[in-house]
Amino acid sequence: MVSLVAGGCASDSSDDDATDVRPKGVELYVAGVQASRLGNQRLAQAKFEQATVINPKLQMVRAMLGDIYRSQNDYERALEQYEVLANLDPQDAENFYRLGVTYQFLQRVNEAVASYLSALRLNPEDVKSNMNLGLCYLTLNQGSDAIKYLRRATQLQPDFADAWTNLGVALDAAGDLAGAESAYKRALELDRNQNVSLLNLGANLIRQNKGEAAVSVMEEAIKRVDDAPTHTRYAQALTLAKRFDEALAQYPIALKLDPRYYPALNEQGFTYIAMFENGLELDDKSRLQAIASWGQSLKVNPNQPSVAAVIQQWSGNRMFGGQ
Repeated sequence: MVSLVAGGCASDSSDDDATDVRPKGVELYVAGVQASRLGNQRLAQAKFEQATVINPKLQMVRAMLGDIYRSQNDYERALEQYEVLANLDPQDAENFYRLGVTYQFLQRVNEAVASYLSALRLNPEDVKSNMNLGLCYLTLNQGSDAIKYLRRATQLQPDFADAWTNLGVALDAAGDLAGAESAYKRALELDRNQNVSLLNLGANLIRQNKGEAAVSVMEEAIKRVDDAPTHTRYAQALTLAKRFDEALAQYPIALKLDPRYYPALNEQGFTYIAMFENGLELDDKSRLQAIASWGQSLKVNPNQPSVAAVIQQWSGNRMFGGQ
């Protein structure tokens, strides 16, 4: 254990005692590691904090203390440790990766980008830095850069399901729907439990007007994720496949799970309009039901100008050419 400390802290040695070449505070670091291994994170934290006071230059202490703070979602204190660590050893890519992750959690995206770029200058093949940098660029709406680094992550580690999922999101955002579909499917091949990829794939297939394929995906999704958005998306797929009665059965389920989930009311309206346009309700009932659904949605959330506009569009007797 001590040999590992010496390797990480060789530049920190004290000359106060010629008979003890160990850095100051190393015994506290050792005690902290032992406490951590025994599951006593509170004691480990206390030992590491004491060690930083005795010897501010102990790099491994900074790394482990920063990791503890990050695990507690205390990102400001973690950032303080990682910034010191990166200054102490600016040639270690992992230090800049830690810094980038913390900036990302703090939503300081531009600073996260700079940190990941520093990490990649030191280690261009770091998969995690490539992926997270891609996500930062996606947040900044820099689609081509996002795709570049996310694709690089999949090339460096082809079996990394999360990287394929995130590449799919970037390709979706860029309008490359076929490419995104392939990325989501690859993620699911690698990890069948990737619920995010499954849901994204369903939405992607809906955007491509692949109704039956979307239904198949969403049938699996609602077995895993029983919430209002998932049932609503399933209903969208069923509507696209012209399975209107099945679609209409999903909206009450969604609204029971979340009575204020107004997107379900909006989509219910569009399902009724699809029925109307397919000539299934010649007495104009579906159009009126659509308007009623959208009206309910506006009661839940009045700030929906697009819904108000669609109500205006479909008001009047459209069956006979009325406006």
